[in-house]
Amino acid sequence: MQPSHVIYSKLLNYKAPRFEEFPDIDLYMDQMVELLTSWLSPLYFDQTKPCITASMINNYVKNSIVEPPVKKRYTRYHLAFLYVVMVLKHCFSLNEISTLITIYRTMQNPSHTADHFDTFASAFETMLHQVMKTSEADCTVIEQPNWQQYLMINALQAVCCKIFCVYQIVFFSEDQDQIPAKTHPKIR
Repeated sequence: MQPSHVIYSKLLNYKAPRFEEFPDIDLYMDQMVELLTSWLSPLYFDQTKPCITASMINNYVKNSIVEPPVKKRYTRYHLAFLYVVMVLKHCFSLNEISTLITIYRTMQNPSHTADHFDTFASAFETMLHQVMKTSEADCTVIEQPNWQQYLMINALQAVCCKIFCVYQIVFFSEDQDQIPAKTHPKIR
């Protein structure tokens, strides 16, 4: 495992992908796994196993969490949904994630997947940066959110706080003098 200051820096500066960054071409499973791993591995710093595998993706398709690929090829839509599933998986069960996605999609036309995803990615990124800086995930990421957006914000706050807590727990035994006390308060 990498040293705490390296992981802290990666989380503090984490850049969530945006929909327009997804490849414009359909992808095979191994390409999906590789791309998702590159975006997700900084968030799964405490695991020795891969953060996402082909069998996990097949399971999400089988359980109707993500739509099946067309002719074994995955689209930008699949990348977006799988990224959301893997971020929310930090705190929520697959059933809960499926319901959260369904609730969020009901607020507007489902053809706005890119906008929904970019809002999710931006809110997650902002909250993760804040919780890593201040130990709190209380920030305004959407002006005048509707109830579905409030639900998403609360879910993302839970995820960011969980990532921060896991970071604190994993590196508790390291020398706490190397890390600013305000950012990393000692457990009393």
